[in-house]
Amino acid sequence: MNSILLVSALLCATASAVADDSYFPIKTKTGGEGVTEFESKWYGQSLERMKEPRLPEFAKDANAEVYRITILPTWGNSIAVRVQKHGELYSLSARRLDGQAGYNPGKLVESKDIALGADDSKTLAVLIQNLDFFQISTEDDVRGMDGDEWIIEGVSQGKYHVAVRWCAPSYDHGKRKLTAFLALCKFLVDKSTLSERPKNKGHKLI
Repeated sequence: MNSILLVSALLCATASAVADDSYFPIKTKTGGEGVTEFESKWYGQSLERMKEPRLPEFAKDANAEVYRITILPTWGNSIAVRVQKHGELYSLSARRLDGQAGYNPGKLVESKDIALGADDSKTLAVLIQNLDFFQISTEDDVRGMDGDEWIIEGVSQGKYHVAVRWCAPSYDHGKRKLTAFLALCKFLVDKSTLSERPKNKGHKLI
C-alpha cells in the first residue's frame, strides 16, 4: 500500500513539474482554454531562448496586468513584445531571435526595454480595451501548415488567456474580425524599436 502511494505521489510530482515547465496551459478538449502540447513546446522554445517569463504565473497576482505578443514566422525571426502596467503607465520589453521560427529559432540577438510615456500608455490602454481580449476565442477555424503564428497572451484581474491566429495580417483578417487584434500588434511592434520588423521569406508582415 505504501509503495502504491509513493508511486502515485511521484507521478503527481512529475505531472506538476511538466505543467510548471510549460509556457502555456495545455487544452484538454476542442475549444478549451490553452494550446496543444505540440504548440506549447513550439511556442515555448522561442520564449525560453528569449528568457521570457511564463505569463500564467502572473495570474497569481490579482493586481498584475501584462500582455505579450509572440510572432513566429516559419521563415523568419521569432519576435516577442511584452507590456506590463505600473499604475497608469506601461513598460515594454521586446526580444528577437536570429533563426527561423519554423525550424531552429536561433539565439537571442536583440533586447529592448522601454518605459512608455503617458500618451503611449493611454493609446495602449484603448487598444487593449478595443480588443476585448478575454472575450475572444483561443483560436479560430483558419489554420495552415506554414505561414506565421500570432500569439497574444494576457493577464488581468487574476485571469490568464491566450489567443492564437494563423497568418493574422494576410489571410482574411477582415472576415476574421482581426482589426483590433492587428492594431494592438502593430502598435507594440512599432513601439518596440526592434531593428527588424516581423518578416516571412523576407516580406514584412505588419
